[in-house]
Amino acid sequence: LAYSMMYYFTAACSSGLFLALVFGLGHNGMATYDAESRPDFWKLQVTTTRNIIGGHGIPQAFVDWFCGGLQYQVDHHLFPTMPRHHLPKAHKLIDSFCKEWNVSYHEADLIDGNIEVIQHLSKVSDDFISEMVKEFPAM
Repeated sequence: LAYSMMYYFTAACSSGLFLALVFGLGHNGMATYDAESRPDFWKLQVTTTRNIIGGHGIPQAFVDWFCGGLQYQVDHHLFPTMPRHHLPKAHKLIDSFCKEWNVSYHEADLIDGNIEVIQHLSKVSDDFISEMVKEFPAM
């Protein structure tokens, strides 16, 4: 029983960590818009999400397995009901469409993507602390 409980908690915690990595990579550190300046739907989806690719010695096959289809985050946001086995085909079309219309389509590998997310979260927390010190000078 103890071994089963240990296995369950290890699996649950590691699954949560892996999901957080994939979701964080797909969304954190990307553009945000005010309601007044928000672009149309497709530009909003393309500029506020990031696709994950292989790189830094991490093969694309591992990224495909690890992310389970969410490595095509931009494509998933544009077509949320599309089955994930069709996302690679859609990716090629969406990429060429974005190039044709000169819309930034951001992709990063697992290493660079995590660096981008950590840098963004560091900036956000630094900005928060600066504002907090200004508002509460006793701190």
